[in-house]
Amino acid sequence: MAKKFGIPYEGDMIGRCLTIDRARELNAKNSFYLMLKDNPAMTAIYPGIEDELMVGAIDHHIHAYPDFVYRAQDFIEVAIDASKAGMRALGFKDHYMLTANAAHQAQRYIDDMVARGELEHRVEIYGGYGCCLGMDPETIRIALKYPAFKMIWFPTFTSYGYKRGAELPLEGVRMVDDNGEVYSNVVEIMHMAAEAKVGIGLGHTDIVELLPLCTKAKELGNRVVLDHPLLELNKLTIDEMKACADLGAYVGTYCQPMIPSLYQAVADPFETVETIRVIGADRCLIGSDFGQVLHVKTIDGIRIFIRALLAFGISREEIKVMLNDNPAKLMYLED
Repeated sequence: MAKKFGIPYEGDMIGRCLTIDRARELNAKNSFYLMLKDNPAMTAIYPGIEDELMVGAIDHHIHAYPDFVYRAQDFIEVAIDASKAGMRALGFKDHYMLTANAAHQAQRYIDDMVARGELEHRVEIYGGYGCCLGMDPETIRIALKYPAFKMIWFPTFTSYGYKRGAELPLEGVRMVDDNGEVYSNVVEIMHMAAEAKVGIGLGHTDIVELLPLCTKAKELGNRVVLDHPLLELNKLTIDEMKACADLGAYVGTYCQPMIPSLYQAVADPFETVETIRVIGADRCLIGSDFGQVLHVKTIDGIRIFIRALLAFGISREEIKVMLNDNPAKLMYLED
């Protein structure tokens, strides 16, 4: 029998885990009232309930302009919003390029605003490098020389695992061979990340590559995160996420698909809550993955996400672990 999110089921599927019956439930005329009935804490949620939790928060996964596609805000605009919220740090991602240079320049701008009294709070701004153009150790060796470098993002839209799952021509960037061995160039990059105290986002790939990568990360002492494993882009079942978490990986829980989106119109937001409950807050972390032009602004996305988690029974203490403590560990900011 097949499984839905780790649970046996019978019925047709939308994507990997969502059944047509569940989609009908989510779209039924009485779904809102049933949601209130099952989650009475929703009646106590209001804008600003998240303010205290925003203080000291870290968003490790943000898309900002300039980028290979237009983004809703640039680095400085996001940083100003984060500063006003009292957040601790930001991590800016690019699928293909270096962001540490722009992060450094944005930091100087924010620091100058603080010095002039235009902002009260200094937010830390970091970047990294996205490996969609290939897993080249020499590129990473040079990129690590840049200041504000805290993340390496493994291939996303060009990864072999992503193309395999999307049934696209398999000319993608491979990280694991047919025998389940991590390629030597990838191992070299992982060695460099561990030595330089840089986190790794594991990209848009499938469990066939993720399990060997997580096993190797545990062996080398890397700090790694599953990038938005609830998005259909690289959807994992709860059992697959748990297998990676048991090897030491963080499980990323992000604004999407928890927040309804034009980018993935059919999704079950409660999978995020179930993931946190099953995996445990100590192995999960929160990020926005926002910056897309058809979403709300990045920091507003985090605010809505926090409200939703509170409404559906995730405690303040758990949110703090996932939004403050674990991203700090991933990015080696806890010292």
